[in-house]
Amino acid sequence: MYSPRQKLLWFAFSTRVMVLVLQAVTNFIIPDHVANVFVSPEDANLRRTWGDAAVDTLLGGLKRWDAQYFIHIAQYGYTYENCLAFFPFFPLVVRYVSYGLNSVVGSFLNIHSSILISATVINLIMFIKSADILHRLSLRILRSESKAYKSVVLYCVNPASIFFSAPYSETLFAFMSFYTMLKCTENETLRFANIDIVSGLPAGFSMITRSNGSVNLGFIFYTSFRNVIERTLPEIVYKYRTLKRRIILPFLFLPLVTSCVSLFSTVIIALIPFVLVQTYNYLKFCVPGQHNLPEFLSNTEYVLPGRGDSPWCNSSLPLSYQYIQNHYWDVGLFKYYRLKQIPNFLLASPILFLIMYHCMSYIKNNPKLCFTLGIRSNFGYTNKVPYRQKQYSKSFGANDPSFFVYIVHMIFLCIFCIMFVHIQVSTRLLASASPVLYWIGSYKMNVGPTPTSDQNTINEHFRRIGIGKRIPSHHLSIANLEGVDNMYSKWKTFIISRWMPDFQSRLIQYYFLGYFLIGTVLFSNFYPWT
Repeated sequence: MYSPRQKLLWFAFSTRVMVLVLQAVTNFIIPDHVANVFVSPEDANLRRTWGDAAVDTLLGGLKRWDAQYFIHIAQYGYTYENCLAFFPFFPLVVRYVSYGLNSVVGSFLNIHSSILISATVINLIMFIKSADILHRLSLRILRSESKAYKSVVLYCVNPASIFFSAPYSETLFAFMSFYTMLKCTENETLRFANIDIVSGLPAGFSMITRSNGSVNLGFIFYTSFRNVIERTLPEIVYKYRTLKRRIILPFLFLPLVTSCVSLFSTVIIALIPFVLVQTYNYLKFCVPGQHNLPEFLSNTEYVLPGRGDSPWCNSSLPLSYQYIQNHYWDVGLFKYYRLKQIPNFLLASPILFLIMYHCMSYIKNNPKLCFTLGIRSNFGYTNKVPYRQKQYSKSFGANDPSFFVYIVHMIFLCIFCIMFVHIQVSTRLLASASPVLYWIGSYKMNVGPTPTSDQNTINEHFRRIGIGKRIPSHHLSIANLEGVDNMYSKWKTFIISRWMPDFQSRLIQYYFLGYFLIGTVLFSNFYPWT
């Protein structure tokens, strides 16, 4: 019988294998749609072997849409100005892993195949790691083994699953985002620091993985601000009231100074990678020079490096991203609101409605909590009593201040998606940026009982198989949720094997599994998807 963590890791692995098998089969059976989008130029002199043909047959369905850009950047670098829309951390990791792989298998696989394999393997590993981090984060915020378990199961079959296996940056970004959030829930590494300075590393890497990674800095600022209000200032006030010698009064503010220095250091650590990337972009495309590209990459209508005449280069703050998105993808305020985009709005509507409805319900049900920004100030400096959720409330968040910063983060991203981005991108953007979608699902899904999920049945099972020691209570809670049979399976979970007892639960189940399957089939054949 697997522990909850083992069960989740195996299920994460199983769903990735499921995606890879499904895309290979459907890509072989269904003819590809002619999408007329960017396809990375091929080097006519690049050697192709039977091994490359096999890789293309097995993984060719993953090289669709923006995956062409990520593979192109990993193989050739930033050869065109429009490539700057895709941040470099994921293709950079893929490039260096593929170099190592190609040094071993280079005799029968070319570099292009090595890059495709490397991207797939990296996303597989990162997905399993991100599921594990999400489980730890959910345990801390939800304080429920059952809800945390359900959250990760939903993450493993999330509506944008194909993008977490294809050569996209979603999986790496999810790992960095969840890890940043997790580090912001930990105690300080230095006395009075009030924040884990190491959280600046995943936050910084998320900023050079996807453009919305910069929003993750909000968790660092909020955590530091909340800890100062809830811990540092009450401590200062308490010591001031009990102070006998006024000569040491200035030393009372040392914790506050230390907190400010810690926050400043954390933010600097997070910003360094972003600043380096922007400097590289400027030097490559804004400083006139020779591009030294091979001929098959130079004959193109795209802007090449070294021209130095792009409008963004002359800005007071020369950041390329907004210009690239507007110029090449026509991204701007309400620019996507056209009649022909109604199907894409329909595709994105389930996730936007599900999140916005429950996030706004949280704000409506907790006005006082939201007015105080989820902060509990106590200038009497009493003992630290952990917050306990109201037992009578079953609504999402249930008057829990721990949810506040995640709710605000998610509402901001939803509004940004509705107003600015190509709306179909919302599904994968929101699914990779925040755990709120999965937490909502875990609250709203009621998993009905089975003959093997009764506690007496489970206890009898362990007595019969001769396990003398008592199983941990959190193992027992998941066994009650899944049933004995599922706990012995690497891939079988309630989301796949169980009939949900109410309409709301079935709706969430069908949405996640439906988008999981349909999205994989459509994406792998170059049909439009989220």
